[in-house]
Amino acid sequence: MRTYIISVAAAAVISAMVNMIAPERWSKYVGMATGLVVVMCIAQPVFSLFHEDVFEGFSYAAEYGAGAGEEMLREEVKRELCERVEEDAAARLKSEFGRECRVEAEIAVNENAEITGVESMVIYGDGLDAAALARMREVYGVSDVTIGR
Repeated sequence: MRTYIISVAAAAVISAMVNMIAPERWSKYVGMATGLVVVMCIAQPVFSLFHEDVFEGFSYAAEYGAGAGEEMLREEVKRELCERVEEDAAARLKSEFGRECRVEAEIAVNENAEITGVESMVIYGDGLDAAALARMREVYGVSDVTIGR
Protein backbone atom coordinates (compact mmCIF):
# COMPACT_ATOMS: atom_id res chain seq x y z
CA MET A 1 0.00 0.00 0.00
CA ARG A 2 2.83 2.35 0.87
CA THR A 3 4.59 1.86 -2.49
CA TYR A 4 1.28 2.42 -4.29
CA ILE A 5 0.77 5.78 -2.57
CA ILE A 6 4.37 6.81 -3.19
CA SER A 7 4.14 5.91 -6.90
CA VAL A 8 0.91 7.88 -7.37
CA ALA A 9 2.33 10.89 -5.51
CA ALA A 10 5.60 10.74 -7.47
CA ALA A 11 3.72 10.53 -10.78
CA ALA A 12 1.59 13.54 -9.83
CA VAL A 13 4.61 15.63 -8.78
CA ILE A 14 6.61 14.72 -11.89
CA SER A 15 3.53 15.43 -14.02
CA ALA A 16 3.15 18.89 -12.50
CA MET A 17 6.85 19.64 -13.03
CA VAL A 18 6.75 18.53 -16.66
CA ASN A 19 3.62 20.62 -17.28
CA MET A 20 5.39 23.71 -15.88
CA ILE A 21 8.52 23.16 -17.97
CA ALA A 22 6.76 22.32 -21.26
CA PRO A 23 6.41 25.08 -23.86
CA GLU A 24 2.98 26.70 -24.09
CA ARG A 25 2.24 25.31 -27.56
CA TRP A 26 2.79 21.72 -26.30
CA SER A 27 0.86 22.13 -23.05
CA LYS A 28 -2.30 20.27 -24.08
CA TYR A 29 -0.31 17.29 -25.42
CA VAL A 30 1.99 17.15 -22.42
CA GLY A 31 -1.01 17.50 -20.11
CA MET A 32 -2.79 14.63 -21.83
CA ALA A 33 0.28 12.36 -21.71
CA THR A 34 1.13 13.12 -18.08
CA GLY A 35 -2.53 12.80 -17.09
CA LEU A 36 -2.61 9.36 -18.69
CA VAL A 37 0.46 8.34 -16.69
CA VAL A 38 -1.15 9.49 -13.44
CA VAL A 39 -4.40 7.66 -14.27
CA MET A 40 -2.44 4.49 -15.05
CA CYS A 41 -0.63 4.76 -11.72
CA ILE A 42 -3.93 5.17 -9.90
CA ALA A 43 -5.57 2.27 -11.77
CA GLN A 44 -2.57 -0.10 -11.38
CA PRO A 45 -4.24 -2.26 -8.68
CA VAL A 46 -7.20 -2.86 -10.98
CA PHE A 47 -4.90 -3.93 -13.81
CA SER A 48 -3.07 -6.37 -11.54
CA LEU A 49 -6.37 -8.12 -10.77
CA PHE A 50 -6.87 -8.92 -14.45
CA HIS A 51 -3.28 -10.05 -15.15
CA GLU A 52 -2.80 -12.66 -12.47
CA ASP A 53 -2.81 -15.59 -14.89
CA VAL A 54 0.86 -16.38 -15.57
CA PHE A 55 -0.13 -19.18 -17.99
CA GLU A 56 -1.75 -16.82 -20.47
CA GLY A 57 -0.56 -17.41 -24.02
CA PHE A 58 1.36 -20.59 -23.27
CA SER A 59 -0.25 -23.29 -25.32
CA TYR A 60 2.72 -24.09 -27.48
CA ALA A 61 1.05 -27.06 -29.14
CA ALA A 62 -1.30 -24.73 -31.02
CA GLU A 63 1.34 -22.11 -31.82
CA TYR A 64 4.05 -24.30 -33.30
CA GLY A 65 3.65 -26.90 -36.02
CA ALA A 66 5.45 -30.21 -36.28
CA GLY A 67 9.10 -29.95 -37.23
CA ALA A 68 12.60 -31.08 -36.41
CA GLY A 69 13.05 -28.57 -33.60
CA GLU A 70 9.59 -28.93 -32.09
CA GLU A 71 10.74 -30.79 -28.97
CA MET A 72 13.56 -28.32 -28.38
CA LEU A 73 11.12 -25.42 -28.78
CA ARG A 74 8.69 -27.03 -26.33
CA GLU A 75 11.42 -27.39 -23.74
CA GLU A 76 12.45 -23.76 -24.21
CA VAL A 77 8.87 -22.54 -23.74
CA LYS A 78 8.48 -24.79 -20.70
CA ARG A 79 11.74 -23.47 -19.23
CA GLU A 80 10.68 -19.86 -19.82
CA LEU A 81 7.29 -20.42 -18.20
CA CYS A 82 8.97 -22.15 -15.27
CA GLU A 83 11.22 -19.10 -14.79
CA ARG A 84 8.20 -16.78 -14.92
CA VAL A 85 6.35 -18.81 -12.31
CA GLU A 86 9.43 -18.91 -10.05
CA GLU A 87 9.98 -15.14 -10.32
CA ASP A 88 6.29 -14.39 -9.80
CA ALA A 89 6.05 -16.68 -6.77
CA ALA A 90 9.17 -15.18 -5.18
CA ALA A 91 7.85 -11.65 -5.77
CA ARG A 92 4.45 -12.62 -4.34
CA LEU A 93 6.05 -14.10 -1.20
CA LYS A 94 8.05 -10.91 -0.74
CA SER A 95 5.12 -8.54 -1.26
CA GLU A 96 2.47 -10.49 0.66
CA PHE A 97 4.54 -12.06 3.45
CA GLY A 98 7.74 -9.97 3.51
CA ARG A 99 9.96 -13.02 2.93
CA GLU A 100 12.96 -13.24 0.63
CA CYS A 101 12.68 -16.67 -1.00
CA ARG A 102 13.92 -18.67 -3.93
CA VAL A 103 11.36 -20.85 -5.68
CA GLU A 104 11.82 -23.89 -7.89
CA ALA A 105 8.78 -24.98 -9.88
CA GLU A 106 7.96 -27.87 -12.18
CA ILE A 107 5.47 -27.34 -15.01
CA ALA A 108 3.00 -30.11 -15.93
CA VAL A 109 2.47 -30.96 -19.61
CA ASN A 110 -0.19 -33.43 -20.81
CA GLU A 111 0.06 -36.02 -23.60
CA ASN A 112 -1.16 -33.43 -26.16
CA ALA A 113 1.84 -31.21 -25.35
CA GLU A 114 -0.35 -28.63 -23.62
CA ILE A 115 0.71 -26.92 -20.43
CA THR A 116 -1.72 -27.86 -17.69
CA GLY A 117 -0.27 -25.86 -14.80
CA VAL A 118 2.30 -26.08 -12.05
CA GLU A 119 3.04 -29.64 -11.00
CA SER A 120 5.12 -28.94 -7.90
CA MET A 121 6.85 -26.09 -6.11
CA VAL A 122 9.76 -26.02 -3.64
CA ILE A 123 10.32 -22.81 -1.68
CA TYR A 124 13.68 -22.04 -0.11
CA GLY A 125 13.57 -19.37 2.57
CA ASP A 126 13.31 -18.66 6.28
CA GLY A 127 10.22 -17.95 8.32
CA LEU A 128 7.67 -19.44 5.93
CA ASP A 129 4.44 -20.52 7.56
CA ALA A 130 1.40 -22.54 6.57
CA ALA A 131 -0.38 -19.39 5.33
CA ALA A 132 2.36 -18.73 2.75
CA LEU A 133 2.24 -22.32 1.50
CA ALA A 134 -1.56 -22.20 1.35
CA ARG A 135 -1.39 -18.96 -0.67
CA MET A 136 0.98 -20.57 -3.21
CA ARG A 137 -1.38 -23.55 -3.52
CA GLU A 138 -4.31 -21.20 -4.07
CA VAL A 139 -2.65 -18.91 -6.61
CA TYR A 140 -0.88 -21.53 -8.72
CA GLY A 141 -3.35 -24.40 -8.33
CA VAL A 142 -0.66 -26.79 -7.15
CA SER A 143 -1.08 -29.24 -4.29
CA ASP A 144 2.59 -30.19 -3.93
CA VAL A 145 4.19 -27.13 -2.28
CA THR A 146 7.07 -27.86 0.08
CA ILE A 147 9.75 -25.96 1.97
CA GLY A 148 13.27 -26.81 0.84
CA ARG A 149 16.19 -27.08 3.20
